[in-house]
Amino acid sequence: MAKKDSKKKSDNVDKPDLAVHETIELHEVMTVKQASLMKAGLMESLVEDSKLREIVRKEKKLSKKAINEIQELLP
Repeated sequence: MAKKDSKKKSDNVDKPDLAVHETIELHEVMTVKQASLMKAGLMESLVEDSKLREIVRKEKKLSKKAINEIQELLP
């Protein structure tokens, strides 16, 4: 069993120890960002205005970045 415990510790070296409520909150934020990413992806093809399309593309990029950052924090 000691090997499993040491492996878990080495896998989570860069990840913070989060309280349960913090983990739940991160999951909530990630859910919102995933919904935003999906909505932006669907809207991108429908938007005709070039400025608005650029805003939608930026939102997609920021949502992807936020999702990746949150996933790095989660155990």
